[in-house]
Amino acid sequence: MKSKSIIFGLVTAICGLTSYYAIAQCNSFTKKKCMPILKPFIHNGQLNSVTLSPGESASLMLTFYIDTDYRLAVCGQEILGEMSYKVMKKDSTLVFDSKQHKNPAYWDFKVNSTQQMIVEVSAPDKKMKGNESFEDMGCASVLVGFKKD
Repeated sequence: MKSKSIIFGLVTAICGLTSYYAIAQCNSFTKKKCMPILKPFIHNGQLNSVTLSPGESASLMLTFYIDTDYRLAVCGQEILGEMSYKVMKKDSTLVFDSKQHKNPAYWDFKVNSTQQMIVEVSAPDKKMKGNESFEDMGCASVLVGFKKD
């Protein structure tokens, strides 16, 4: 019984360290590769990143304020391929779809009223060849920059 507790504790510790390492690597990637995309906008101070596998997506709720110019930047590690993203109102009404605009790394916009919107980022599916496995994961980041009038 005691050995099971020790093994469970070790597994838990290893998983925790692995998660911490993945988050640290993702934050480093975000700061190095994604932050420059925001220029000349001012970063809002939030690092929004997630680890994805090819074919996966993630959603994030963000608040945007009236009379502010925004830049929404989306980037992902090379292993994920070309990231795509959608911006939707809370009722799921589509506001912007990067696929309709050749997947730009950022989108500049201004809102008519303060509102929350959903940003959904997606990594493309990859076709498997032979015995390949796609356990590789990569970091995907969503950053927001702003300019006040």
